[in-house]
Amino acid sequence: MATGKQHPHTAMPSTDELRELIARLHPHHEALYLATHALVLDAVPDVRSEVDLVDGSIGYGARQFGYGGWGMAALQAHKGYVSLFFMQGVELPDPDEVLEGSGKLLRHVKLRSVETLETRAVALRALLSAAKGLHAS
Repeated sequence: MATGKQHPHTAMPSTDELRELIARLHPHHEALYLATHALVLDAVPDVRSEVDLVDGSIGYGARQFGYGGWGMAALQAHKGYVSLFFMQGVELPDPDEVLEGSGKLLRHVKLRSVETLETRAVALRALLSAAKGLHAS
């Protein structure tokens, strides 16, 4: 739901900026959030990112937070897990069946621990690579 007001953002946040933000918002997910962010940056090294300074969501790809388009993916911490969202997830191959959701476009992967992230790392890297391919122009 759009409120007409946009949350403040920081483009290309440093690990220290993210650590400080997530420690304030979701301290129990700090390691998982930072490890997932690191995996995204490693899988798609040239991706642009912006972090929402109010809720800690990180958008990856062009115009994630604008009205003119969608980004590639987003990372968000919740009470019991961290989600990696794929904005056009329905278009991605998912042979490992890690994507969840039933919306028109969006799919996500719920991560509850660093161990789960490590177990799903290969599948996530493949999804990120495919998502990047959707945004190549």
